[in-house]
Amino acid sequence: MANLIEFSLFAPYNKEAALIGCFSNWKDISMKKGKDGYFRAQVELEDGTYQYKFRVRSKSWFVEPDEWVEIVDPYATDIDDPTQNGIIRIKEGEKIIDTYVWKNDDKPLPPDHELVIYEMHIGDFSGGEDDPYARGKYQHVIEKLDYLCDLGVNAIELMPVKEYPGDHSWGYNPRYFFATESSYGTTEQLKNLIDECHGRGIRVLMDGVYNHSESSCPLTQIDHDYWYHHDPKDAEFNWGPEFNYEFYDENLDTYPARKFIGDTVRFWIQEYHTDGIRYDAARQIGNYDFMG
Repeated sequence: MANLIEFSLFAPYNKEAALIGCFSNWKDISMKKGKDGYFRAQVELEDGTYQYKFRVRSKSWFVEPDEWVEIVDPYATDIDDPTQNGIIRIKEGEKIIDTYVWKNDDKPLPPDHELVIYEMHIGDFSGGEDDPYARGKYQHVIEKLDYLCDLGVNAIELMPVKEYPGDHSWGYNPRYFFATESSYGTTEQLKNLIDECHGRGIRVLMDGVYNHSESSCPLTQIDHDYWYHHDPKDAEFNWGPEFNYEFYDENLDTYPARKFIGDTVRFWIQEYHTDGIRYDAARQIGNYDFMG
């Protein structure tokens, strides 16, 4: 049975937007903009998995005025890496991330003042180029959790696992802030890793990159200067478009960058049951109202 599924895109000062996807044979489905700045469209979809994107008339300074550009949903929770399409899953007529069932939410975890933190890069955790064992996946970390317990570790700080370009990176070039890095495994496998950590009394902290994004992040294509500083605040320490936490949209009573990053912080805590966020480049973020 098909159900109406709503797709939305926040682009308050863009003239037009359209939804495209495998469900429309990649033909435009027009979207209507509300007074709240969101374009919306509803599509009848059966339960299943679908790929989609948006088309929008860009307001970014590096393209022609009102030029149509294709973008991934900035709030997409999964990405098909080869095609760079967003992925949406429908079950019982509702959007879902996956069907993972948490097992260890009731296990006690250590307080802040007792943490022994192990900083971990998923991609090469198993031990360097000469390591004869498989490495680079969430499941491979689970295989060594008991070893970390024996070391006395009771917290793991994961270097960024948000979806980035390609399959090999430290993760400090985030393109999609709600999607997990597909080369490490599925969303369910990441949740299983966090769950297994909790089962052993290990807290999981996420390395959050909120000073900047990678240059092809969808927000840069929609309306660059709405979310970012036009020019770097500090050219010596510039790694990509820098979020503008000072900019306030009086018409919609919102700080756009603060709302977007606030949404992603809440998402990672609520959806992935993470136990803390390590803010990268806090000095470059430099906005104490937002950090507070």
